[in-house]
Amino acid sequence: MALFKNAKPGLWLSLAAAAIALVGAVAYLAIYMATAGDAVDRVFSWLTFGLMAGGAVLTVGGEALRLPFTPILGGACFSVALANHLVETAYPLADVLTGVPFFGGNPALAITFSAVFGAAALLNVVAAFLPHRG
Repeated sequence: MALFKNAKPGLWLSLAAAAIALVGAVAYLAIYMATAGDAVDRVFSWLTFGLMAGGAVLTVGGEALRLPFTPILGGACFSVALANHLVETAYPLADVLTGVPFFGGNPALAITFSAVFGAAALLNVVAAFLPHRG
């Protein structure tokens, strides 16, 4: 309970970002592995999964240890993971926009996880500019 003593909005937003990132990363892995036929969907990336899960662990661990640079590390992980996912999302969206199934990928899943990972990154960035403890 010492973690929540004198908690300010930055701490709560940081922990919310970590929770969204961790749940999103687990769902990302589970859904893409469940929908994989002979090969995993083009949009899935181990880098995205690892950075989201790692950023969540860094954020929670850093907040528990009261490290002041935690939002920067978590934000870097979440942002790079989001950027990598958005690059991979471009391929199925190109198929949808051109009407030619060339690259492959599930555009609905790609957009859904873009929103989830974007929410985690945005919450973490906002949390970085707010006080974490009083």
